[in-house]
Amino acid sequence: MYIGIDFIINPELKPYLIEVNLGLPGGAQEYELSHQVYLGITSDIFSRIENISLRNYGKKFKDYLDGLPFITALKPFKIWMDGKAKMPDIFHPALRLEDKWIQYQLIKPMITMPETIPVNHKNLQPIEAFLKRMGRVVLKRRLGRGGRGFKIISDIESILRLNIKTDQYILQEYIESKVDHYVFSIRSIAFGGEFICMYANLSKRDHSNHGIITFVSGEDRFGLEDPDFETKSFCQKSWEAQLWFGENDPPYLRHNLYEDEVAKTTLFLPQKILDEIKEASIKIERYYDGLDFHKLPQACFELQRIGSVENSSKCRGL
Repeated sequence: MYIGIDFIINPELKPYLIEVNLGLPGGAQEYELSHQVYLGITSDIFSRIENISLRNYGKKFKDYLDGLPFITALKPFKIWMDGKAKMPDIFHPALRLEDKWIQYQLIKPMITMPETIPVNHKNLQPIEAFLKRMGRVVLKRRLGRGGRGFKIISDIESILRLNIKTDQYILQEYIESKVDHYVFSIRSIAFGGEFICMYANLSKRDHSNHGIITFVSGEDRFGLEDPDFETKSFCQKSWEAQLWFGENDPPYLRHNLYEDEVAKTTLFLPQKILDEIKEASIKIERYYDGLDFHKLPQACFELQRIGSVENSSKCRGL
């Protein structure tokens, strides 16, 4: 299964897996751009993906994507997640993997992740206990991307001020992932039992989503080659967008699908960390590829849908 996996790295240089992305997540295009900017030449990333698809699945990569059993349901679901459409009627159980709490329960026994609890807005006691133990935590939507709903929380009063009326959030242990004066994360791509590529996102915000794309190099040190780097801007339709949407890409996603800023430097990571990320990426990709989606726990949006139907039935006297 083609997946994008996000990692952060704490000050002790320990990697933590924070999220797995389905469908056709960004990563290959960003790697290609970082390769061009830092090394001055194009990579073979796209031909590698095509070759893996032909070798392992017996079809071109576009045909592999179109043949995924959940692909028809996933596209409108992602747009609904962004708040740009009503909840689609088409459902596939693989969509349960979009729920970050379900992801955590599946992956935590295999790969190190930040400790996480679901939010019960009617019971603050577990939240208070978690805050007391962790000191700082991160509030995230169970369904969401692009950093929407991301907040760093350090006291219960901050939770109360948000006046949350839903259980569609998680609280997660805060892991400081910084290099020089940037917050950073690593996006890793795996497919067909193989590691494909990785690159770094740098940002001066609280989260690094769609930050400055940066090439990653293995070396016996940690840090940016040039902390005062210049950048190069690109405005072109990404490889992923062309495959995923064709000519019908949603206008609201233009910034994500067309515009990229790439650092003219590299992030040095010790080879041991690179190897850990590669091994974890392959392990999760193989695990996801073998999942029986029908046996996954119900996701928060399913429970919400069931509740809405029950409430509607009561209103109609059924």
